[in-house]
Amino acid sequence: MGMADTLVLDLANRPIGFVSWQRAVKMYWEDRAEIVKEDPLVILHSPSIEMNMPRVIKAKNYVVKKMKLSVPFSRRNIALRDNSQCQYCAKHLHTADYTLDHVVPRSKGGLSTWTNLVLCCIKCNKAKNNHTLAESGMTLLRKPVEPKATDARYNFKLHIRKLRPEWKEWADGGWLYWNVELDK
Repeated sequence: MGMADTLVLDLANRPIGFVSWQRAVKMYWEDRAEIVKEDPLVILHSPSIEMNMPRVIKAKNYVVKKMKLSVPFSRRNIALRDNSQCQYCAKHLHTADYTLDHVVPRSKGGLSTWTNLVLCCIKCNKAKNNHTLAESGMTLLRKPVEPKATDARYNFKLHIRKLRPEWKEWADGGWLYWNVELDK
């Protein structure tokens, strides 16, 4: 049993973290959480009680405030948003081939923002040079937009190495699925 034995949900049933099974039991006994799923194969014993190990708990009085959430503005997240594709020629890029292009060049007032930076291959970046789209005759595959904080692909706060069967309903194609560390 490791450090991340128990998934913690907020009041809206959104995953917010992990705690050890000891912390989960303490939160339950202090009436700060309710047990949502237990591990039927692991029984915890103490002199006064016997219970199944909690695998999913819901924290009472805790809700993640979505309005304050935003996707970190990073090269990695721009590459993720652009599906690791050059936004001009659609070539699939590997990390070593990534460059970023200012759609409106900085020399022409363009800023480094979600809506002005795109993933680009070296060849297209050189071809576009210091020109606008109109000047270069190039077109974008997709208009660059700021990703929504609710898009599970961008939530990397928790480093999950293995999905437990009790977490399945939060994992299938959702938040946990996108945050499991892949095997190397």
